[in-house]
Amino acid sequence: MNNIHYHRKKTIIHNRKIFVIQNITSLKQDIYSEEELKEDFPVHWLEEIVEKISSRKPEEITLSTGKTPSGHIHLGILREIIICDALRRIFEKHRKKVKNLLFFDSLDAAKRFPPYIPEKFQNEHIGKPFAMIPCPIEGCKCESYAHHFGNELVDVFPDFGISLEVIWSHELYKTKEMQEKIKIALENTKLIKEILGKYILPTLKEGDKEDFIEMQKTWMPVMAICEKCDKIQHRNKDGSINPNRVKKYYRNERKVSYVCEACGNTGKLSIWSGRLKLNWRVDWPAKWALFTTTCEPAGKDHSVKGGAYDTGIELCQALYGYEGPVKVPYEWLRLGDQDMGTSKGVIFTPKRYLDIADPRIYRTIILRTTPTKHITFRIEELPQYYDYYEKMESIFYDLEISEDPEEKRFFKYLFPLTQITDVPDKKSLTIPLKLLIFLTQIQNILSLDKLYEKAKSYIKTHNILNIITIQEFERLLSQTYNWIEEVKKMLETEKDPKFKKEVMRKLEIFTIPDKLDEKIISKMDDNQKKGIYLLREYLEKTEQLDPDSIQNRIFFIAKDNLGLPPKKLFEVIYQIILGKKSGPRLGPFLSLLDKSWLLGRLNI
Repeated sequence: MNNIHYHRKKTIIHNRKIFVIQNITSLKQDIYSEEELKEDFPVHWLEEIVEKISSRKPEEITLSTGKTPSGHIHLGILREIIICDALRRIFEKHRKKVKNLLFFDSLDAAKRFPPYIPEKFQNEHIGKPFAMIPCPIEGCKCESYAHHFGNELVDVFPDFGISLEVIWSHELYKTKEMQEKIKIALENTKLIKEILGKYILPTLKEGDKEDFIEMQKTWMPVMAICEKCDKIQHRNKDGSINPNRVKKYYRNERKVSYVCEACGNTGKLSIWSGRLKLNWRVDWPAKWALFTTTCEPAGKDHSVKGGAYDTGIELCQALYGYEGPVKVPYEWLRLGDQDMGTSKGVIFTPKRYLDIADPRIYRTIILRTTPTKHITFRIEELPQYYDYYEKMESIFYDLEISEDPEEKRFFKYLFPLTQITDVPDKKSLTIPLKLLIFLTQIQNILSLDKLYEKAKSYIKTHNILNIITIQEFERLLSQTYNWIEEVKKMLETEKDPKFKKEVMRKLEIFTIPDKLDEKIISKMDDNQKKGIYLLREYLEKTEQLDPDSIQNRIFFIAKDNLGLPPKKLFEVIYQIILGKKSGPRLGPFLSLLDKSWLLGRLNI
């Protein structure tokens, strides 16, 4: 569990407070009440971004993110999207006009395909823009490759409480406004080269510098989509790529000439044709200027000093006369020890996440962590994420006292931003994950109705007012089952036996065999059989069974009735129930099983 809180040293907070009070802008004063302004700032890292945005006094705030729909889009993209969604909520709460945009770069070329795309399909469409490639899924009737994978992501936004507008770049490039940005770039190619050279040359080795300088002599900032084969680039056998770079700009005609690197076709295209695309380093600032983007998060690869983001800011100012957005760099989100990547096929999609966990938990993971810190999402640590959320929720509703006032302020700020819709009036979670894990694993011996009764019994015992419906309970069981299966799948590839054993123990993962193995009974001695008989007799006669009484009774039977080491009796009970010598703590475990089923199982 990394970077749980965002705290600053008292001296820094004090200085920040003085700065805010003395230099607060009119927009900042609109956003915060007097009471809030008296608080030490910032309570959360989002507030630093809010302050930077507010200092610009924008009439309308435009937040943006972008993604190329090159395949199944992994969970990591939601980091930047949720950051923007949280900012949207903060500003909208104070009645500021906000646009939240997601650009699907559907005009990007297919440089490569993920390994799950058929090879024949890859060979046919490599080099085309994703929007001009048909859907790769047989029988699917969606508009294109880009739409198939883009809409797969869009479909989960309501589940994560995300509200935004999607803009497809292949549609954007058909607009007069974007085509004007192409015109400006073509007419200022020399300036673009100078700016790119200033940033890129210092990062290159000597030999590469010469190649870059030579390439720049004929380089143009625009690429053309071939009218004959619909490709925008060609991938060579050695993996290198030749884009269909514009050869010449005919200013008077507002046309460009090109040679297709894939099929050899030559032609002239009008800059208003919709078949031209800006180089990606120019495409970014062109969009910023067109939409007057106020803030855009970007991954660490683009955000390094002198990288694509800094280049884009200068291009945006020099070419299009716009200052550019507030820069928010963020680190990657990893899946366990793996870096995810759409083209590599190492993915864990948002849809797959929803199959195993509550989306509020994921929003919490993202928003509690400073963007410059990497996040490692570990499937096996889901119970810890739930515990963190549970604690935050309890403190938010004043059901738990936090000894740390900074923690309380942090949770009071964070909790509303983790919700999918409106903040509930009361604490809403009803069934602990630990109980769901147990109930999920005994579905083979108990009906849904009986499991539901177990859950309701727990809710009533703990004075929880909200009793969920059986349909919602069934959904939670399904979600928990999927999570357990993901953990098992993860453990199958794990090479460290100690780690595997610890995860199984910690998460209390088990399987109850449908039938008792007769070999277990044949290996039991008379004392053990008598111990099982005495335990069964006690369970049958006792109406109110609780975990401690069962645990203590087993110890008593072993030591006082039979003179056995308790371990010998515990092991044989585990074997009868689970088919192995260990498992979850026995008292609580047996107390949650159906009594009639348990008596039948112990009837040896």
